[in-house]
Amino acid sequence: MLMISTLGYITWNVSPFIYEGEHFAIGWYGTVVTLAIMVVYLFQYLIYRKEKLPRSYVDVVFIACTILGTLFCHMFHCWFYDWYDIDGVLHNPTFEHPLEWLNIGHGMASHGVDFGMWLGAWIVAGKLFNCSTWWVMDRMIVSRLAFHAISRLSNIFNSEIYGNPTDLPWGMLFVNNGDTLPCHPTALYESVLAIIAIGIWWCLYNYTNASKRLGLLTGISALMMWVPRFFIEYLKPVQREFEEAFVLNMGQMLSIPYILIGLALIVYSVHTTTPATPPAIYRDGKSKRT
Repeated sequence: MLMISTLGYITWNVSPFIYEGEHFAIGWYGTVVTLAIMVVYLFQYLIYRKEKLPRSYVDVVFIACTILGTLFCHMFHCWFYDWYDIDGVLHNPTFEHPLEWLNIGHGMASHGVDFGMWLGAWIVAGKLFNCSTWWVMDRMIVSRLAFHAISRLSNIFNSEIYGNPTDLPWGMLFVNNGDTLPCHPTALYESVLAIIAIGIWWCLYNYTNASKRLGLLTGISALMMWVPRFFIEYLKPVQREFEEAFVLNMGQMLSIPYILIGLALIVYSVHTTTPATPPAIYRDGKSKRT
């Protein structure tokens, strides 16, 4: 049940389950993530229809980017967050026992989604579409923003990944975790900022010539996603004990490469003369341009 406190904060004691039976349960987390994946497909369908490309192209991009995005979302967590300290020496069970990578219970890291999505776009663009990877990414990145906006709400339902205590009126008291002080709902901050970024992307794509410059939409979107994430991390406690020894936490360190890539793409897009050529259309095994 959600309640607004007269003391100026939101009491959040919503169950993480929509239905919880003796042998079967439906969680908000999985439901919200599933909805996010459906919205990803919808965005890609609308974009490729506008580009007058076959629906089969939507399916190929969606499958490749979703599978690899999910895989590297898990792998990044294993590689970068799964460390623990023993007598001053850091250990990672997924490196010491590689089969641990198969244990999805280790968690997910959102930074890995972008890497997996780029890898999927690179494979599809080079092997099937015969076009630039950035042409695919410029159109896929808005779906990434949509996924981020919706999937972050699942963290709110799970009462997880929130910030330090705050006295702001929109602070949330996560009762299910036994908290006694309202905290920054940082997942909600990221969701709202991602929605704003979607609106900016949509205006740039539809009302400017940004889509004609390879990498520009990707670069701008990368900055809109990862610059806010970098600063929002200051509102959060560290997720793992080993991060306490670092000047920047792991979320910030992983955001920096994406910010630099975003800046580099904007510079590249402004100076490149490479045309943003759309994918080839395949009919009867032969490639043709439209």
